[in-house]
Amino acid sequence: MSESEERKVLHADFFTEDPEPRLVAGKSKSSGNWTFPPYLADPVSFKDDIEHTLLPRRGVLHSFTIVRRSLPDFPVPFGLGLIDFPEQKVRVMAQIEADDLESDLELEAEVETIIGVVRKAKDGSDIYSYKFKVVK
Repeated sequence: MSESEERKVLHADFFTEDPEPRLVAGKSKSSGNWTFPPYLADPVSFKDDIEHTLLPRRGVLHSFTIVRRSLPDFPVPFGLGLIDFPEQKVRVMAQIEADDLESDLELEAEVETIIGVVRKAKDGSDIYSYKFKVVK
């Protein structure tokens, strides 16, 4: 990709693209409830006092599967998992990268937020978004 071409990004407002990317969640100022993605209002109290707040960079793998067959735009295999952020009581579903999906993915594994290719566009170019990688 040349410098003049713009990178295609999916849900760019859901994460930072810093050298150490983090997810942007919503946190209710009155109740302290967290949501990801950030909602317009707290789903518990229905108050619209949500502020955008960064989740920690690292989370814990709650559950996962290895996707071996998917739509044509999604290169397979890839890990798909639920990542917990226990202190914020938030669970996020996302793709997971690992050097070896079969041996590196395990329950309670520590994972960190990264930016990577999540699918291909119709023209064959890469589409980037947040995903997670197993911390070794």
